[in-house]
Amino acid sequence: MLRFAKAVAILCLSATTLCFSGAAQAQATWDNPEEAVFVMGGRFTSDYFSDALTVWDNAYEDNFFAGVGYQRFIYEYSDFKLGFEAGIGLRGGYRSSLEVWTGAVARLDMFQIGDISIVPSLTAGFSLVTDTIGVESERAARIGHNVPILYYLGPEIAIGHAAHPEYEGFLRLQHRSGGFGTIANIDGSNAVVAGFRYKF
Repeated sequence: MLRFAKAVAILCLSATTLCFSGAAQAQATWDNPEEAVFVMGGRFTSDYFSDALTVWDNAYEDNFFAGVGYQRFIYEYSDFKLGFEAGIGLRGGYRSSLEVWTGAVARLDMFQIGDISIVPSLTAGFSLVTDTIGVESERAARIGHNVPILYYLGPEIAIGHAAHPEYEGFLRLQHRSGGFGTIANIDGSNAVVAGFRYKF
């Protein structure tokens, strides 16, 4: 887990350095921001974040997540884009709650196989829920209090086609956690979701 945290920190630092060093060499596209809307849904897993990344062997719960979101990219340099994201979702199962999240989103439009584009991205910010669900409820009980506000992290891989660049499908991990104890000592919830995005 510590190695993963260091890797994420290095990735964020590298992206930030790329933005500021590139600003002196290329003009950012502030005048024509790219926007997108998306829908997604999937199931929660009882695995911790680092284990949940291997989506093919997770211990999935009966609880599900379904949500919609909006993205706006306001800076672009070469294949790197930076913007913000906001979304709202339903967490359902044996009990239900709502989740609202927002954060910064960075993506790299640099991997191409023929007409197929493979786009990694990462959204990082904050998540607010009306109630816990699944294994998150058990983990909140162990620390002795509810966790309505936690950090949000959404690593994602999207796939598109050159014939219709405005559309893409994606796979994302919808993650809430206390950030190694900075908000709470909890790995809150992890849902593996598939989605569809329309860019305009």
